[in-house]
Amino acid sequence: MLIVGCSGCSSSGKTTIVKLLNSIIQEKDIEHGTDYHTNVIILHEDDFFKTDADVPIDPKRKISNWDCPEALNLDLFKEELRNLKANGDEKLNLLSKDLIHNDNVESLEKFNLDLSFKNKIYLSFKALVEKAELKNQVKKFYIVLVDGFMMFHDDSIIDLFDVKLFFRAPYEVLKERREKRTYKTLEGHWVDPPFYFDEFVYKYYNINHQHLFENSDVEKGSLLSKYLKQINVYENAGSEQDSTIEAILSDILVQLDLSI
Repeated sequence: MLIVGCSGCSSSGKTTIVKLLNSIIQEKDIEHGTDYHTNVIILHEDDFFKTDADVPIDPKRKISNWDCPEALNLDLFKEELRNLKANGDEKLNLLSKDLIHNDNVESLEKFNLDLSFKNKIYLSFKALVEKAELKNQVKKFYIVLVDGFMMFHDDSIIDLFDVKLFFRAPYEVLKERREKRTYKTLEGHWVDPPFYFDEFVYKYYNINHQHLFENSDVEKGSLLSKYLKQINVYENAGSEQDSTIEAILSDILVQLDLSI
């Protein structure tokens, strides 16, 4: 089993990338009559949000603060990751299977990936799964893709991942993407007030992740030496200077293969 942490600010593209990879495998499984998508488990940290009533209230704005660590049941989240590690592939048991799932992600329909690229991703995934099952002598090798906005703030959580992927985009891009969204909660829906991105989303992202980067620069800073060999950073603003979706997906499979 590989447990893969995919983190970054809200709207950095982490959930979209995870779902794109899974959708490609599912699509190709249907075409080839295979079931490699069953080797993939997607775990969303959003499923570990506390109930609306238990999310902290900001003393200044008098509204719920969904973007601080205290909004999440991180003890249960860590218990889930430890449980996966302890049980392994043969005794897979998700503690979170009874949680209400928050499917907060943009539509994947706008990504028109080339057919040959999808075939390449499928064949690479198939090869690494078969390699892992043979090497570990298991009937099914699971790859657990965990996405969440508040995971790399805490070394005790970082250490539970076999592969660590961090998605990054500039403030302006993150804000534009975020403002187009409506979020599901356990009891209803959440739409950001006009000030929310600046005073909550980006503020708490910055506070909780600046320790990872040189000069505390979450936008352009390089990873500190402590994290440089642990975490792979993907620039995902959609500009010509950044990695394409195809390049990111391809490199993720390389990182998975290196970790088997």
